[in-house]
Amino acid sequence: MKARILLLVAILCTAPVSAQTVVGEEPRVANDSSSSVNKNAKTAGSIQPLLTATQIANLQNENEKIRFDLIASTNRLVNLEGAIAKSSERADSASIRSSWFAFFTVFFSVVFGLVGQYLLIRHQRSLNREQEKAKVSNAYIEWQLKQLSVLYGPLRALLGQSIAIYRQMNMVLIAADDKKFRLELKPGADADGFEFQIFLAGSWERFRTVEHLPVVYKKGYGVEPYFDDVVKAGAAIAEMIRQNAGYVRQEDKTLVTVMGTYLAHYGVLCRLHELAVKGEEVKPTSADIKASFPHAIHELVDQGFDAINTQVMEWKNFRSVQVS
Repeated sequence: MKARILLLVAILCTAPVSAQTVVGEEPRVANDSSSSVNKNAKTAGSIQPLLTATQIANLQNENEKIRFDLIASTNRLVNLEGAIAKSSERADSASIRSSWFAFFTVFFSVVFGLVGQYLLIRHQRSLNREQEKAKVSNAYIEWQLKQLSVLYGPLRALLGQSIAIYRQMNMVLIAADDKKFRLELKPGADADGFEFQIFLAGSWERFRTVEHLPVVYKKGYGVEPYFDDVVKAGAAIAEMIRQNAGYVRQEDKTLVTVMGTYLAHYGVLCRLHELAVKGEEVKPTSADIKASFPHAIHELVDQGFDAINTQVMEWKNFRSVQVS
């Protein structure tokens, strides 16, 4: 297109002025007849020119103006073509950039989506593991709370009641005969750090309910109600052990053995007590005497109770920190 425009301008700019428009130049004859006519015309007088000098100058000016207008138009067309080309290039570049932008947008969207999904799945798995751990922990704590409420707590209270009643009976005997009975401070003896003693055969020895029941029961000391209460407390302890021994901690294997010893002690004490209540003669055998009260049961139950209570409190504090 540009080449055709330039060619048109060159043709218009280089076109010669017609010879007929030159001042004083006669027209050329085409043939003999026209020459004859011209000769005849000369005879008639001189020939006047077709265009005057002013008209020729005006035509030349118009020609120049037209040439300049064509050149200007050509330049504008060239500039317009260049602008169109640049616009096309910019459009192509913008299209390419848009395509790359769309590509990277989709690419990074997919990548971030996959990464986000992975992190979400990982977080969910972590939460599931934590929930499973929490379930196990909660189940274990519930079991420990049941151990406290079903076995260790009630058994501890019953043992405390038993020794309290036993001490009341001790005070009654001491009040009745302080020469024969006494309460001595002896760490490690009973749960409260004291030991009740009886004076027999010229020496003080530890008082034992199974062995010394015939010495004090219905012998004028007035301890029968207290002794009966001690036996009743023993019955409650024995029932508690029989029903709930399965709640003993795994760490307290020794306690299970001591519980068995207590059941044996209570069985002998209950049998001898029934004989004494009936007023029959009570003669403990050597086997009966060996079935004495297992004083270690107090310490073992206290240890188990304190251990469970400590673990429950630690778990409670840990959960409080997690929630906060």
